[in-house]
Amino acid sequence: MTTAGPALERLRRQLAYLAERSAFYRRRLGDLPTRIRSIADLRAIDYTTKGELRLSQEHEPPFGEYLCAPREALVRLHVTSGTTGAPVAIGLTRADHERNSAIGGAAFRIAGVQSTDVIAHCLNYALYAGGIADHMALEASGATVVPVGVGQSERLLELIPQLGITAVFGTLSYPSHLARRARELGIEPRALGLRLLVTAGEPGAGLAAVRCEIEDAWATRVADTFGMSDMWSTMAGECGQSEGLHLTTGHGALLELCDPDTGDPLELEDGATGELVWTHLAREASPLLRYRSADLARVWTRPCPCGQPGLRLRIEGRRDDMIRVRGVNVHPQAVGSVLAARAAFGRYAVIAAGDPVQPPLRVLVEAPGASDPDRAEAEQDLRRRLGAAVELTAVPRGTLPVAEHKTRLVYRLVSGDELPPALAEALKPKERAE
Repeated sequence: MTTAGPALERLRRQLAYLAERSAFYRRRLGDLPTRIRSIADLRAIDYTTKGELRLSQEHEPPFGEYLCAPREALVRLHVTSGTTGAPVAIGLTRADHERNSAIGGAAFRIAGVQSTDVIAHCLNYALYAGGIADHMALEASGATVVPVGVGQSERLLELIPQLGITAVFGTLSYPSHLARRARELGIEPRALGLRLLVTAGEPGAGLAAVRCEIEDAWATRVADTFGMSDMWSTMAGECGQSEGLHLTTGHGALLELCDPDTGDPLELEDGATGELVWTHLAREASPLLRYRSADLARVWTRPCPCGQPGLRLRIEGRRDDMIRVRGVNVHPQAVGSVLAARAAFGRYAVIAAGDPVQPPLRVLVEAPGASDPDRAEAEQDLRRRLGAAVELTAVPRGTLPVAEHKTRLVYRLVSGDELPPALAEALKPKERAE
């Protein structure tokens, strides 16, 4: 946790603001704003959870009791995606979204976006913050932004040469989807001359085979970014010179790390892993205080060769995506973290056939060049790292579906998820053998 004097003063001001403006936070803080002496004193406050925010918004819709700015001061409303529960409404004042744009713009610059770029924004322009908020952050980076959205792939392929588009921003799935669509139309992706692909909102950018496939198709670099709708829409960017993504929250947030099972605080030290806990600084409308994000991450504190100071992080999973494999909790993205170290393995899909799953946990992986010994060694590594038996089924490249927006990583058959025909076919021989 940061201990610098200016950060402590900003925290004191923010806590006093919350206590003055919000009944929700006033009950939680008590007299702490008047007696806080160090940032470590923040640990005396209970965590805030997404469930508490939802309950508060049910009692006082639409923003809940933790709204700290007058409603007439709000200039925009977003909602979280709601992929793991009811969406949460987020209000922003003009100062909030200007700060959001500045933090995101810094992250995009670290990812390689330049003022000379013409970048196509290919996330959904809907209620969530990845649309217009990231559009404005891209503008803050200095680039010229083309608001494409989703469902416009064929049109985008026409516009890239016509408008001189040099970069594309979208999910990790989108460059693969766009490359496949281009080839269906007789266009070689690399011939379009893109300089940069910026990704967000989806695991997999750490998989060497996936990254190499995309970079080879387009003959350019992939740079990942990270953000949270209810924190800052984009707040970290990948420089490409070392592990992790550089955090750009600066004066906008404090970060803590906690044990995802017990909630016990963990030190922010090089190589540490845990659940990210966020506290807004200088957020006016919908501030968060010691918010357990459910994002599981690794952090790096050692200097980066690029010279950019500060903390770096890499998201490695979600606490609420956990799969129970008999008596072991497995985070699906942890499978990807293990496979990422092996160049033969690319995109993967986890098949959860029960709750709990009776081992082995089935994983389909695009691994056209992997031998049986490669697969057996990877299965041993997965079992050692995850604590559960895993069975890898290698499938040809292109078997796993790639969506224009986010691609499904887990199929929970017990919950009624349907496997695409190609995946069901890939599992059939194993089912007959059993």
